[in-house]
Amino acid sequence: MIGIHNKMVTSDVHHYCQGMAQTRAPITDDYSRLLRWLPDAEALYLFAGPSIAWPPTIEQFGEIATRPGLTAWMVAEEHDQPAWGHFDLTLQEKSARLGRVIIDPHFRGRGLGHTLIALALDEALQLGAEEVRLAVIAGNTPAVSTYRRAGFREIVDPERPQFTAMAYDLRERV
Repeated sequence: MIGIHNKMVTSDVHHYCQGMAQTRAPITDDYSRLLRWLPDAEALYLFAGPSIAWPPTIEQFGEIATRPGLTAWMVAEEHDQPAWGHFDLTLQEKSARLGRVIIDPHFRGRGLGHTLIALALDEALQLGAEEVRLAVIAGNTPAVSTYRRAGFREIVDPERPQFTAMAYDLRERV
């Protein structure tokens, strides 16, 4: 059974959308679909950093899903339609880490990154987070730009220079 959540964001700014984007828990078919969004090791690294080895497998996603505090989410227009996006959140006290964010390559360039981020922030709030942090692979300029436009700010993380660390204060969103 698919776990459906009540988080929806209007998607009237997207050319193809008729409904509202919503999050739901992933099912096995979602991970099979997500694997097709990762054509090579470089795309996988941008998506997951060093947490998943090439070639990716459904089993690797299953292992990640067992991490303490982690919740994974798929994004689709309707709960019974194929997902076009994925993200996960790992809650540690009042801070959530946003990770493994990806949009189906066939749906990129339509502004859906903003929809996905809004849904991720809503989920983080529901989990009780006051802040969302993330780390983007250094040089992934499109991702950094998207997060900046969504309200994330860059923060200093001298221990991980291979990433651009960013944060969003959810208390300003309420």
